[in-house]
Amino acid sequence: MASIKNLLKASLIAPLLVFTLHPAARPYTRQDQPESGPLRTQLSRIIVTPGAGPNLALADFVARSAGVNAAVSTFNQVLAQDLEFAAVAAMVGKSLNPRTPLPDPASLKYDEWSADPVKADYVAFGNIQGSGDLSADTYLYDVKTKQQLLASRHSGDPRRMAHEFAEEIVKLLTGQNGVATSKIAYVSGGGIKVMDYDGFNQRGFASDGPILLFPQFSPDGRHIAYVSYKSGVPNIVVRSAEGGIVGGTHFNSTTTSPSISPGGQLVFSSAIGQGGSMEIYVSSLDGSNPKRLTHTSKVVNISPRWNPKTGREIAFISDRGGAPQIYVMDSSGANQRPLIARGGHSDSPSWSPDGRYIAFTWGGAGGYQVFVADVGSGQLLQLTSRGRNESPSWSPDGRHLVFQSNRTGRWEVWLMHIDGSGQRQLSQGGGRTPSWGK
Repeated sequence: MASIKNLLKASLIAPLLVFTLHPAARPYTRQDQPESGPLRTQLSRIIVTPGAGPNLALADFVARSAGVNAAVSTFNQVLAQDLEFAAVAAMVGKSLNPRTPLPDPASLKYDEWSADPVKADYVAFGNIQGSGDLSADTYLYDVKTKQQLLASRHSGDPRRMAHEFAEEIVKLLTGQNGVATSKIAYVSGGGIKVMDYDGFNQRGFASDGPILLFPQFSPDGRHIAYVSYKSGVPNIVVRSAEGGIVGGTHFNSTTTSPSISPGGQLVFSSAIGQGGSMEIYVSSLDGSNPKRLTHTSKVVNISPRWNPKTGREIAFISDRGGAPQIYVMDSSGANQRPLIARGGHSDSPSWSPDGRYIAFTWGGAGGYQVFVADVGSGQLLQLTSRGRNESPSWSPDGRHLVFQSNRTGRWEVWLMHIDGSGQRQLSQGGGRTPSWGK
């Protein structure tokens, strides 16, 4: 396979550039990697497993109006899936629940839920009613202290109401927002689509060109930047999450790999300068006042990503040392240094929301997989192994990752916990380069 440099010279406009970015390489070995045990333990502690953390029981919600049984069934299923995936508490199996319906606080018998076999610390319950517009009365109780922790009413479709209640529970138990109401942008069929975090509600977001690539949510979830070939030359388009165009670039040279800083600046890779290199630039959201951050000759610098926590660091891919590797620099362009110097070939860096870890694609002749690196220690942990797995993106809460995989025979969007567990397919009909937003 040709080198990155030759590929870019030959076809900078090639629509599948990102998928041919890896050159032929020497196979990396397990000896090339630092010991991953401590990092695996560290990441696994973030994921609650049975027997660890508080016990959360879910009572099936009760229909309080005629004709809402289907909505109640959907609500119960989605709420259970949301909380199981959130992994912020050990979920009590519903087969252990008392048989008495629990539609409201007046029906709650604390001893039934705190004693064997349930042994719950918390119980969530409620009811759904309405003829046209549905509403759900939702409750969360501490069954040991007999305190009401949540009492709220939601309205709308059952999936949305379940997502909202799950978010309330996660926020109360952790002090942080979860992902149940979050969105994932991805490439499918030449356009940009957006779906709910669980793969439902897949819909078109942008189709303003023959080829659209590399969607990236801003850290606050308010914008999506992507690459469009509408003018024949790839440039960046920035839209609000609602769809309106709010910025972008208008250069006469290939411009790609957008990322938005916490402060609303745009960073990207472009060939607008001289010297035959793809360089990293930062600009206003509308592409004005571009400032060059890298200064190399006949080198590819691509895939810049802002540290979403501080906005003061940018990770990017560069082949200045021969093979593409992850580098980190200050947002001014100063202090450029390699993150990992252990062979193999790297691509698609993605910062965790707290700026502590970087997920990325790494591989060689043996294939490409998703890894996580501890930025401070340099430790690596391999998360995937089946098929080819690339383009990871962190969930807003830092507990999960979404990525693309061809393990089923074509590229689809998958997600997993940050320790590599719980992998499952999300997209249907093809999906690549996902980005997870609030």
